[in-house]
Amino acid sequence: MRQLPPQSEPAFGFSNSPFGECCIVFSNDGICALTFPESFESATYDIEQRFPETNFRQNDEKARRLAKQIFELGDKPLMHPIGTDFQQAVWNALQRIPAGETTTYAQIADAIGRPKAVRAVGTAIGANPIAYLIPCHRVIRTDGGLGGFRWGLECKKKMLEWEKK
Repeated sequence: MRQLPPQSEPAFGFSNSPFGECCIVFSNDGICALTFPESFESATYDIEQRFPETNFRQNDEKARRLAKQIFELGDKPLMHPIGTDFQQAVWNALQRIPAGETTTYAQIADAIGRPKAVRAVGTAIGANPIAYLIPCHRVIRTDGGLGGFRWGLECKKKMLEWEKK
């Protein structure tokens, strides 16, 4: 079952982060996406694909405040990730991985009680709408390789190194 898209004052904005420019999509319901797009165009395309019937306004000032809260103060603002029950279970498991540590796709599958669903877990991790706050960057392959990351392996490496400090 999918949650409702952002209903109350949906907006998006851009801000600097320790990992490059980020785009934060939010409403009064919380943050529904945090991405590291290559361009304004790719960010807006992503927003339109994720939330096809929602009219967003741009609010860079609030995005900068949220980014400061997340990356400078280390606070975790209210989130509103939109996904299936299975995706929500995976994303909740990701949030239990301590900062600076990693786990594997298989361990996440075990954690949600679906040990044979490793590929489905990987797909759910890849669909994570809220990068960094839902820490999909903390998941690596069983062989110790970094695996993939939608925003690039360099970004994933930077996040892991930053968290270890």
